[in-house]
Amino acid sequence: MNPELELFDRLYYYSQNELNYNTYDQLPRPEANYPFIELAETENNSIDTKNAYSGAITQTINVWGDQDMRFKIAQIMDKFILNRIVSGHYIFNLTSYQKRILPDSSVPNTRLYHGVLTLVFDYMKGSK
Repeated sequence: MNPELELFDRLYYYSQNELNYNTYDQLPRPEANYPFIELAETENNSIDTKNAYSGAITQTINVWGDQDMRFKIAQIMDKFILNRIVSGHYIFNLTSYQKRILPDSSVPNTRLYHGVLTLVFDYMKGSK
């Protein structure tokens, strides 16, 4: 399995099954309940070496909530700041993150908050 898919799957599982948030890999239908999580863009900068497969992955996570959920969005984003994720084939170490909370009026007659969390992980092939 490739590292970006393995990290994506682990974050999706964590969001949906451990944190119990409605989680999507794209924006859901308009009738979706807030708050919800969207695992968005993934970027992989890999380094192949003789002895290991390593690199850095940038994963964007969007957190959407209604106009009364600004604090809740900030709390949810904090739960995704994980120092280390170990999967079946890779070890992912968080190296940096960026958090933004933006007002959003893209849905007619609705005021939303949109949290954008960008996580950067270094990874190395390995196991627990």
